[in-house]
Amino acid sequence: MTGPANNSPNPRRDIPAEHVELMAQIQRLALRSGQQLQRMYESGGEALTATEAITRINALDRERDLTEIKARAAGVPAEWIDRVRTLGQRGIDWHEDQPLPDPAPTQRRRTVQRVADDVERLKDMAAVHTAYQHTRSPGDTATDMETVVAAQFRRNMEALWMRAGRTAHAIGMDAAERGALWSVTGAEWQRRVSHYLGGRDIAALHTQWRKYGDATLATEARRSLAKLRRAGQHGPDVPLPQMPMAPVRMLVEAGAAIDARPAPREGEPITTAIDAALPDSTATTWPEDLTHPPGTQPHGAVPGLDSEADP
Repeated sequence: MTGPANNSPNPRRDIPAEHVELMAQIQRLALRSGQQLQRMYESGGEALTATEAITRINALDRERDLTEIKARAAGVPAEWIDRVRTLGQRGIDWHEDQPLPDPAPTQRRRTVQRVADDVERLKDMAAVHTAYQHTRSPGDTATDMETVVAAQFRRNMEALWMRAGRTAHAIGMDAAERGALWSVTGAEWQRRVSHYLGGRDIAALHTQWRKYGDATLATEARRSLAKLRRAGQHGPDVPLPQMPMAPVRMLVEAGAAIDARPAPREGEPITTAIDAALPDSTATTWPEDLTHPPGTQPHGAVPGLDSEADP
């Protein structure tokens, strides 16, 4: 059974015409795919007919997948994409007055963005710390100020890491959404570190390092965690969900990236040399024990930053 087709350019005044067009395409592609499948069954399973039908079905499904990607990029709510796909698969054609579910509240979208911002800041903090340590002379003793800032820097990373993971779980981000935010390759680490070492003002780098060591970051994150604790979604007795890469691992991987940088040719900016030498992907196996041997410090270590996490 199919509903009436309607080519009205914008059947809902509050929905952009582009969104309407994309949803109609998704629903009709799903409908056509289902119709092809039905005709294949009705043909009695003739090999040639079945092969041709499967080829057409696969082409329609690929086109629908691409249209869904465009729709998401254009800002069509995921709930609407799921609904029109399902309606099409049920044999219902697009029409202007079909019901659509309420999209996710704006608050959730803002919260997802905050999770993304927290993870991005964690990655940037690891790159900044690694670059900062690279600018220090070997054997330099950390000043009292550096020791204090480094200890707070570590606490800030831990608080942001905890807030990102707990919040993502609390708002129902699925594994694919979290994985897309959590992942970072060796090539990305190299780019991030080189960003701070490629001819940038060293004084500005040191200022950024101290900024990331401001206690305000941890204070704000812990305020959010207190709300999650009251909701029963945070605390020592609440198992950790799927979490971002741990801060200590971020620091180790960022340190490894700086060690892997290619040496620039004479007169060539270091960022150019790095970009030219970067592989398409970097596969690195890290030992389970990421701590450094007794009496040594990992690359970029400042007393206080690489110690155990706060309880």
